[in-house]
Amino acid sequence: MVIPIPSVPMPDGPLPEECQENVKRLKWSIISMIFFGCGRAACAIALGAVSFDFFALLNLFISIVMGTFLLKDDAHLKNFYKCLADSICQPCADSGQGGMQCLMPFLIMTVLNVLLDFIQRMPFFGIMPYGLFLAGSLIAQAAAVYFSWGIYQQIRTPRGDVEMSGGYNYDRVNRADAPPQQGFLDGRAEATQGGGFNVFQGQGQRLGS
Repeated sequence: MVIPIPSVPMPDGPLPEECQENVKRLKWSIISMIFFGCGRAACAIALGAVSFDFFALLNLFISIVMGTFLLKDDAHLKNFYKCLADSICQPCADSGQGGMQCLMPFLIMTVLNVLLDFIQRMPFFGIMPYGLFLAGSLIAQAAAVYFSWGIYQQIRTPRGDVEMSGGYNYDRVNRADAPPQQGFLDGRAEATQGGGFNVFQGQGQRLGS
């Protein structure tokens, strides 16, 4: 199953100062995801339940990779990022993936992991120590979702500054002072008037003449 992830424009350059606190908290949430994910995998191996938890652990690993690419310049995550970029994630690193462009994919992937894990693995919270690491991984992911959403709220591009998804820009009709809908209609009118074709023009010929 392929999950469509919306293309959300993100500003380039350094993050504003008001984002730094959420970025710091997100960093520790991702580190907690790594810690509890490793403990969860070790417990699953010890209990012989790897086949049961395999895809959930794989999704958790993908979410961790996205978070690491998101904060690839962080002092605590850059070594792990370098390890990923030089090995299994080299194509992504070579194509320039990373930074704030990973924010929405990370957020969506992580929130899906939290929901699916909570629904499908609720009966296993009482199996110790697996349940402890399972709960820890869910809490860490939920915190990462919360702080990611806070960052998105702080840096998202205002809707008025974004062109339509089809590539049409109202400014192209040179009517910056006109309302957007009026500019769009005027642009269409110009396109239809340029052909110079009128349906009922010409002398014609009467029948029988």
